[in-house]
Amino acid sequence: MLNALFSRLYGLLKTADAASKRKRFFLNPKSRIHSSFRFGADNFVDISPTATFDIAEHVHLNESNSIAVKKEGHLKIGKNTYITRATIACLDRIEIGENCILGEGLKIFDHDHQYTREPFSVSKTEFNTAPVKIGNNVWSGANCIILKGVTIGENVILGAGCVIHKDVPANSVIINKQNLEIKPI
Repeated sequence: MLNALFSRLYGLLKTADAASKRKRFFLNPKSRIHSSFRFGADNFVDISPTATFDIAEHVHLNESNSIAVKKEGHLKIGKNTYITRATIACLDRIEIGENCILGEGLKIFDHDHQYTREPFSVSKTEFNTAPVKIGNNVWSGANCIILKGVTIGENVILGAGCVIHKDVPANSVIINKQNLEIKPI
């Protein structure tokens, strides 16, 4: 009996935590978020008050996602899109189309760190940004990475483990061949 009570209490606390985190998407009055937006448990959010969102109907950010949208960042997600256990880091603009299924371990970055060659140094706080656009009907297998400046067309399947660093045409299946290339800095 006591075990059931603790289990119920834990469930209520998780639900309250998810509701509290969901409210962060509504901080900026310029954001448009449909009332059907679903936000699961155990999500981590780092959202600037100046970030904006455009989230269409029936979007479901399931569980264990990490969503960071910093100042002036804009995240747009089209209707009927489902995202689970993903990382989305937005400093500029990330657009995700309609009817997408973005799977476990997906990472989307619209930025990378600036660096210098002589002397070699990587900045912790300065970034190069470029928008990411993902078309309608895109499905990502597990552990895909989508990097800054990429446009992915409609009706695309990204095979597990793909690193997308250049544009992908519509109606494509992308397969990771595991080529390793080493370049000097």
